[in-house]
Amino acid sequence: MRERYDAACHLLQRHFGFPRFRSLQGAVVRSVLAGRDTLGILPTGGGKSVCFQIPAVALGGYTLVISPLISLMQDQVASALARGIPAVSLAGPMTSSRIAAALDTVAAGGVRLLYTSPERLLRLVAELERRRLLPALLAVDEAHCIAEWGHDFRPSYRGLRRMRYRLGGPPVVALTGSATAGVRDEIITTLALGGRRRELDLHLGSFDRRNLWFGVRGVRSERERLEALLQLLAADDTMSIVYAPTRKATEGIASALRHAGHRAAAYHAGLDRTIRSHRLEAFLADEVDVMVATSAFGMGIDKPTVRLVVHWSMPPTPESYYQEAGRAGRDGAPARCVLLYRPGDATVHRRQLDVTFPSRSTLEAVWRGRVDPARLPKAVVDSADRLRRELHPERGEVDWRPVDRRRAAAQARIDAVERYARTRGCRRAAVLDYFGERAASCSGCDRCGRRDVPVLRDRAATRRLASLRRAVASVAAPWPGGLLDGETLARLAAHPPRTVEELAAVPGVGAPLAARFGRLLVDGLRDEPPPRDEAPVIHALLQWRDATAGALGIASIELMTERAIRAIAAAAPRDATTLARVGGLGPRAKAKFAAELVELIGRAVAQEKSEPASAVAGP
Repeated sequence: MRERYDAACHLLQRHFGFPRFRSLQGAVVRSVLAGRDTLGILPTGGGKSVCFQIPAVALGGYTLVISPLISLMQDQVASALARGIPAVSLAGPMTSSRIAAALDTVAAGGVRLLYTSPERLLRLVAELERRRLLPALLAVDEAHCIAEWGHDFRPSYRGLRRMRYRLGGPPVVALTGSATAGVRDEIITTLALGGRRRELDLHLGSFDRRNLWFGVRGVRSERERLEALLQLLAADDTMSIVYAPTRKATEGIASALRHAGHRAAAYHAGLDRTIRSHRLEAFLADEVDVMVATSAFGMGIDKPTVRLVVHWSMPPTPESYYQEAGRAGRDGAPARCVLLYRPGDATVHRRQLDVTFPSRSTLEAVWRGRVDPARLPKAVVDSADRLRRELHPERGEVDWRPVDRRRAAAQARIDAVERYARTRGCRRAAVLDYFGERAASCSGCDRCGRRDVPVLRDRAATRRLASLRRAVASVAAPWPGGLLDGETLARLAAHPPRTVEELAAVPGVGAPLAARFGRLLVDGLRDEPPPRDEAPVIHALLQWRDATAGALGIASIELMTERAIRAIAAAAPRDATTLARVGGLGPRAKAKFAAELVELIGRAVAQEKSEPASAVAGP
């Protein structure tokens, strides 16, 4: 087994450039290589695809990958090919000749990863059986879809267990970024994991992404919703994703953002494939700053430097919210996740329940021909047909309990997201509690990030606190309220860590923050005297920054750091072109405020030059 794992590490180095697996990746890969059924819960950014792509090469033969989205399959196939791993997708519209050609390549040993959807698999299995093309491994990507979609939206997921045994009962690796205990049980049952004398390994990672800051911005109207979004993006030149509920909404929001000066694009399944591909490439190449997308965007897309994820409105489930929010900060650096919540947002999702699960009286009326289906919405008629096939009313009395349980579970998910949006407690704790995990401490949310600073009795600690505050004010915090909350600042000042490693272990800091800002924080804890009085230019810029940030509804250092203020003051630019050469302001902020800042600096410089003359003249 050790030799197999070492070989997999060599493959990882060759195809991905990493010398070793992350700890949870390594545990999953070991289980897969040992031939065990494996269920891996790796939060977004944990590198799930590697957990089946590398074993696919190491095991030989081919691995059959079940994936929920055509765009996700296309992206993963392109990525695998770019890394030298032979892959092909059987998804979407394809002619029989193209399918046959792809399977010929599989039969010839020219494919390691064969991607398909649950729906296509049901038709594909017969051909695979006929050709005796049995996979060495069956991988189910985004396995939470089994529970979330398998009953009422994509019933083909329910047939995976039968398809597995028709394919010779290969070992299975099922992977997802979020799953409660109940969802995990449903995945295990649906795929028969651990059955037929095969061992099952469960690898469960922590859901606590400590580099993510969670917040909710309350709005009272759609106009306020747009204004809140514009404020969040106003002085933030980092990569952002905005999730919207419909295709029409993505287009409208993207248009409004472009009108406001942002490089924004819409992304949804209704776009032509070429357009989608072009926009995705632009986003990955940093040519688009804000991608406004429906929920599918982001699955399997490796964009580690997203610093802000905004949900335009309340999503229907905590699973979808956490998956989508978790696409921020995948590189471990600090990032923000903000939900724009309007009371009544949940109404849309509750109405959808009446479409997915029509009332018993409506269903019975349709089944018994007492109502003309043409008089009902098509979605309701489709649900009635689907439930007829499941419940078989023609056989006699209907057992409604399975449907009642699913509706109650869907209702509970909606309620959970609404509780998260309205809670007065810690947002992080609310998320983790839903997934059955307890938060040891909050590393950042809008409910916990503004605590009062405890009184420090020691004068040296007080001076260190002042020095540390100046240090953290010199960087642009990725979330409102500053880089660290007051309690953590006081803790560091009272017991200053000597190294970055010690800093990472301090509650409220953590490894990602320490890796990015560790040297600045450790140096900032030196006991130094306070700075001298500020020059008029710096004073004027500080006042302007605080007033402007307040009007935008953001923290001052989100607009401009003190380091940037000092650089601008030293340069004393007399025009927008000179100001543009000074670091510290993003291109959008410069475009918006350049003229105002140049005029402000000119007045302050004139004041500074006049002060000595006034002092000499005297009364």
